[in-house]
Amino acid sequence: MKCVICRSTDIATKTVDEQIRCGQDIVLVRMNLKVCSACGERYYDKDAMKKIEQIRSRLAVKQLEVKEIGKVFRAHAA
Repeated sequence: MKCVICRSTDIATKTVDEQIRCGQDIVLVRMNLKVCSACGERYYDKDAMKKIEQIRSRLAVKQLEVKEIGKVFRAHAA
């Protein structure tokens, strides 16, 4: 398999934190995905996409327990 971005063949399965947006919040979900070691492009199989869609659905109806791990702030520069 070659990376569609950089054409590298160095693609391996890695554990990554996938970011799923829910309104203005971001939920991190640990997943095993194929990732290009050269440029970081991620490849999603149908099982990974199904898991992401299930998590989005559960987040939308507040049926997924999440834990706060930090906060993000926005500053308005003058």
